[in-house]
Amino acid sequence: VIYNSARIALAERSHELATMRVLGFTRVECSMVLLGELGLLTIAALAPGMLLGSGFAAIITAVIGGETVRIPYVISPGTYGFAAVVVLTAAIVSGMIVRRRVDRLDLVEVLKTKA
Repeated sequence: VIYNSARIALAERSHELATMRVLGFTRVECSMVLLGELGLLTIAALAPGMLLGSGFAAIITAVIGGETVRIPYVISPGTYGFAAVVVLTAAIVSGMIVRRRVDRLDLVEVLKTKA
């Protein structure tokens, strides 16, 4: 999901990023515009995602649990930490891939297309 949203953001903003490069911005500055947004969205989505995930887990354990089978609803703090590390790692790897694509933008071709 993170990689897909990063690719969509790159596709939507390739014209603006190419324009920034033509105006004299460096590759790092252009990348930080896109990756800064990706980072902010990822950090902002961590807490609501954890709350929704624990809510879904509670609902699933309540629905599946019956007289013959009991599934306990147990989420440790380590689970939240592991989930955060996995999401942040995915965001970093996705950011590196998208940054490489920002560096390879064909400025003339991107600016020729109609927005």
